[in-house]
Amino acid sequence: MKRKVLSLFAVLVLGLGAFSCSSYVQDVQPLQSVINDSQLDDPSQLLFLIQGVQREFTRCYSQTVVLAGGLSDELVFDARVPNATFPQFQELETGLVQLDNASASNNWAVMGSARFVSDNLITRIGRMQFPAGSDAVKKNGLYNAYLYGGIIRSMYAAYYGFTERQGGGVINGGPFVPSAAMTDSALTYLNLALQNAATDVQRRQINTMIAKVNLVDKRYSPARTAAQSGLKQGDAALTSLYEDATIPSRWYFDAGRGRAQLIPDARYAAYLKADPAEGVATPGVVAGGAFTTSTTDLELANIANTRRIALLGPFTTSGFTYHVQSKFPNQASPSPIVTWQENELMLAELGLRVGNDAAGALVNVNNVRKFYKLAERTETTLDSVYIERDKTLFGMGTRLSDQRRFDKWHLGASTWQYLPIGQPERNANPNLKGN
Repeated sequence: MKRKVLSLFAVLVLGLGAFSCSSYVQDVQPLQSVINDSQLDDPSQLLFLIQGVQREFTRCYSQTVVLAGGLSDELVFDARVPNATFPQFQELETGLVQLDNASASNNWAVMGSARFVSDNLITRIGRMQFPAGSDAVKKNGLYNAYLYGGIIRSMYAAYYGFTERQGGGVINGGPFVPSAAMTDSALTYLNLALQNAATDVQRRQINTMIAKVNLVDKRYSPARTAAQSGLKQGDAALTSLYEDATIPSRWYFDAGRGRAQLIPDARYAAYLKADPAEGVATPGVVAGGAFTTSTTDLELANIANTRRIALLGPFTTSGFTYHVQSKFPNQASPSPIVTWQENELMLAELGLRVGNDAAGALVNVNNVRKFYKLAERTETTLDSVYIERDKTLFGMGTRLSDQRRFDKWHLGASTWQYLPIGQPERNANPNLKGN
């Protein structure tokens, strides 16, 4: 579903600012529609409010996983790539991320907006007077509010940190909440979303998300329990949707065809060279910093959906040969949040970690490999699952936490393993001032 509505956050901002500027601005078309805040506390506005939550989440999700990929060893910054010029991406490459890094701080602000509108929706639903027979409508609102509120909290726990090795976030300008406590909060929200889910697929999506949140925090037994009730082969992924005209994917403009500030690590091309069945490298040309190909957008999307490694290139600039990712080839390419393939790989890892089930882990891995028409493995280990995750889950924001969990960090001891909570939050939040 394409979303063309203003977010609740934008509506509130526009509503507050509409009159304060009226005496200073001339020749501006009059407002076509104005709604008071209290009028939003009506069940007739619920779909609009849900779409506002979804939109705010969409604004931050692809940007977050791009930044996380840049900090991990998934994506690389190299100034020889045309239009790779932003110093904040160079900081991700080195792990020496400054507190004034604009990309990390701007994304933090958008995440805060997404968290606010999801929590605000819960409050509003509590004030709404629903007519008889509206239980399904109310539950749909709560499902969305708790789902996105939970995912945002899990993103704080997984991606942001107060120090180089201390993950976590902040809610409503409060004190720093370490990752473990933020994970507890995320799980509370996700379990409430589970109670309000309407379909079996929604319930399986949430269970996979619960498994993912537990896995990131190394809570292996509850992660396995949730994954066992998670997504099955053929189930629809839980995705963040994008649209050319309103909210294009940041993969396109920060790490893709539109502009490649970040490119895939060279090992992805090496995977293809070692086994061409792993995916496709689509030929193209680079001009003015954009990467073009004669392959159509629809064909690129089909490759991305059916092959687990999708690249453009190779390209050579200033003697440097590289590829650009094509897993998210278009401005409207959706970003998966959880997929059945991820659930299978979580089951494989957790079967090896806590289930003493190497045979089951091998079945889980081969279920994924068979989908991509790859030769089946005859054995599997934690190290091989780590590689399967690297290939299958490219661009899903998992690599950063995978490196931490498997103790395979690629940079020095003093480097950031989380995106830093930036200077704007530290300056504005009295709980963080002076830190």
